[in-house]
Amino acid sequence: MGTKSYLKNQDKEEEIKMEQEKTQVCEAVVVSNKPKAKDIWELKLDPGDDFDVTAFLPGQFVCLAPLDSSSTMARPFSIANISTSNGTFFVLYKVIGKNTELMTKLASGDKVKFWGPLGQGFLPCSSPDPDYDEVWLVGGGIGIAPLIFFEKVMTEYQDRLVRVFYGNKTKDEIIPLDLYTQEPLTITTDDGSAGYKGFVSDVFASFIQAAKNEKILVITCGPNVMMAKVAELCEQAGIECQVILETVMACGLGVCLGCSIKTASGMKRICHDGPVFPAKEVWDVLS
Repeated sequence: MGTKSYLKNQDKEEEIKMEQEKTQVCEAVVVSNKPKAKDIWELKLDPGDDFDVTAFLPGQFVCLAPLDSSSTMARPFSIANISTSNGTFFVLYKVIGKNTELMTKLASGDKVKFWGPLGQGFLPCSSPDPDYDEVWLVGGGIGIAPLIFFEKVMTEYQDRLVRVFYGNKTKDEIIPLDLYTQEPLTITTDDGSAGYKGFVSDVFASFIQAAKNEKILVITCGPNVMMAKVAELCEQAGIECQVILETVMACGLGVCLGCSIKTASGMKRICHDGPVFPAKEVWDVLS
């Protein structure tokens, strides 16, 4: 092995070690587990006094140990909200397989193993150009989950005007966001059963056109095809766009390299370097 390759591997091992040291492996108690929309549930967890939920940043996630005994892979879930008053945190999950089906059976008092905080969080004040007037959050389906936490932090702690765009296929899939936010909210459904009829990216486009003189930061999460359209519209309008990528992860620590992607600045791990990325860095991934 050449000297450069050896040093590069040494740096990577040190980076992984530092990541593991700041990650806590805990057992959390289920406080509540409730359905919020069709196949969408909200799980509220109490990690105990030794875990500080204020350590979570918007965009970060936790890995929950699998409940399915035949599975060895943990499942990543975005932090949807935290409660500083009682030290709890929330995740929203969609029932799409055996493990998430088992999660719906969790009852108050049950215990689950998790590790986190994971990933690099993002605060608008860390944006390359933080002098903006508004923050627009564009969520598609379960992609709304991390954006709820973004909204909470930006309105409560950064005093920013936030506008939320939330798209689903039909009204039965809509989470009642009024439970979480009082900010301007634009709902869309593909079938027109609630809010605007059409894709959320199309409605977002009309708002972008009407806001030509405003300084806006856009953060989006949802299906790649939706995020690609939102990112394209932002690029055309000269607006900064951050995307939150979602993928299957095995460890969440950057060790297994299973979530590696090719970006404009080289290979990155979604779990470690993301999941929040500037849209211009991950065009190939979105398309």
